[in-house]
Amino acid sequence: MRKFVLLACLCTSFAQAQFEDVAAVAEDLIFLTEKYISPAAEASVYQASGGWYTNFTPKNTFDVEISLQYNLLFIPNNRKTFLINEAELQNIGIQGNATMAEVPTALGGDDVVVLEGHIGEETFEFDSPEGIGQETVKHGQIQATVGLWKQTNLIARFAPNIKINDTKYSSFGIGLAHHLNQWIKPMRESSYHLGLLVTYTNYSVEDEFSDADLILGTINAIKVDGESFGFNLVASKSVKQFDFSTSIGLASTKFNYNVGGTGDLLLDSLNIALEDLDKSETNVKFDLNVNYRISDFSINTMLTFGEFANLNMGISYNIN
Repeated sequence: MRKFVLLACLCTSFAQAQFEDVAAVAEDLIFLTEKYISPAAEASVYQASGGWYTNFTPKNTFDVEISLQYNLLFIPNNRKTFLINEAELQNIGIQGNATMAEVPTALGGDDVVVLEGHIGEETFEFDSPEGIGQETVKHGQIQATVGLWKQTNLIARFAPNIKINDTKYSSFGIGLAHHLNQWIKPMRESSYHLGLLVTYTNYSVEDEFSDADLILGTINAIKVDGESFGFNLVASKSVKQFDFSTSIGLASTKFNYNVGGTGDLLLDSLNIALEDLDKSETNVKFDLNVNYRISDFSINTMLTFGEFANLNMGISYNIN
């Protein structure tokens, strides 16, 4: 009987030790996941916030503008890598003698570092995920604007599921632009236009990478779903065939993180823990816009900048 009790105590201690190792690995993975994917999530805010208008002059009721746009996000060097410091981790470490290493974010290159850890007596190792290996992120989208009543425009846009190496991006957005000149008597006949732009964008960024075998399962993908609300004050002026605009805005965004792979216990544990990483963020951004009209067509360029810089170029056709 004493031997049975002793064996039961040993098994309980072993199970407790394994549970503690799994919990430590999960916390380390969540910490590293946030460092890896956050720059891509923040970059998507700027991808989603540019190019919402070609010019800010009021449209007549039910006039329609169709735009084909090309989006170019510039990746700053300080968002391409992050530092892994073993002092900040509990179980996972860098293979070899190094205690610190620079590794790519989702926006970085293809240099990888071998990481390792243990669960009980079993050890595991895996490569840190690679980045997209690009200096810019490019994608196309289609946008439509319809003139409504009271100098208000309804805007809708869609970017299809675009793949850049092993990273996928897609988005859908809707916005309302309202012109304020009509409510400000001295500006009713002005060549300057002042207005408000409110937008909503739902987007997804999914990054796939080589399987990381963690004994209890594997992880091979990280997905960020975001909802972004934009609030912008816009000023514009037309000079002959040119329209010049500038705006200042706030983008309030909520991010949700999710990992993919195999092993229900591992994935469920990680994704439940990742709910603590779900966060809201507010960014200040500025727009500079030039539009050139040619009959019913126009060519438009908008630069959006803040923590990232995004260039949106498009050609539009107006149906009156």
